[in-house]
Amino acid sequence: MPAIRRNIVPLRYSDPSVVAYVRSPTDWLVSNCGWIRGRSGVMLVDTCGTERDTLDLVKDVRKYSTVEMPLTLVLTHAHGAHHNGAGVALRNGGRILAAESAVSAVRAGPQRYEDTFDCTNWGTLEAPKPEAVHAVTTPREVDLGGVVVEVVPFPGVAHTDGDLVVFEPKTGTLFTGDLLSVGSTPMALHGSIPGWLDALYWLDKTFPTVRTFVPGHGALSHPGSFPVAVLRTYLNWLLDATTPETPDFAELATIARRRWPNWSNPERHVGNLMRAHADQHGRPLQEKTALRAILDAVGGKIDLDARLGL
Repeated sequence: MPAIRRNIVPLRYSDPSVVAYVRSPTDWLVSNCGWIRGRSGVMLVDTCGTERDTLDLVKDVRKYSTVEMPLTLVLTHAHGAHHNGAGVALRNGGRILAAESAVSAVRAGPQRYEDTFDCTNWGTLEAPKPEAVHAVTTPREVDLGGVVVEVVPFPGVAHTDGDLVVFEPKTGTLFTGDLLSVGSTPMALHGSIPGWLDALYWLDKTFPTVRTFVPGHGALSHPGSFPVAVLRTYLNWLLDATTPETPDFAELATIARRRWPNWSNPERHVGNLMRAHADQHGRPLQEKTALRAILDAVGGKIDLDARLGL
């Protein structure tokens, strides 16, 4: 496939400056980021999975701010595509905000998922300083100098057990992390399907004035395109399809590919189905088994160097 592109999308130029950093085409380890700048500080929402991509991101952030501006990095959750570059981004100082349940994983440093990926181009990835990582346990307002940004943790398990979102009210921009994916098959192995459905209801109820969604993966979206409803339909289907005690996961994954033919990374369907089955039958998910099913569906370990043009 072609090398991953980064598209800087200014949603507002000043007071505040809000930028979506959309990376495409959607694939493993390809996630969206963004930043918000006030008069005295800048907030970066998520990082990238490799050192090079994170350095490119920080370079672009500084084009829209100044080197002297304090950096607040908000991590929407603790998956490597989003937090691997935390130590890289904070090499010149700053602080990190993350949901309480994600703090330990963020402090532990980058995730290379060696059982899943072949990659020789991670670069030099380091853990952030532990004291730089701060837990967000309740909704928090961050003043960047005339620009107040809302950092809001979801009170439950959804995509993961430590999801939060970032809302800039003047532009109505909501950075959702992986609570939303657009055109990309979501990944549910580390969360809860019923909890994720609760989170989508929570998004609608808590942020009724959203004008632009910046999803964790995929294109920017607007309420009129119903991104929340599309994902809700998929998650409900996962539960409906796995009601039987012993479903045929492979056959159901084939059905999912037909129902959502344009979504990238369709190999994830089988793992999502296994998560849904475990959730509603009250059983722990055997994550290694589910991951093996995903890798079998894609033909083995994923070669990121070849797949992403690294």
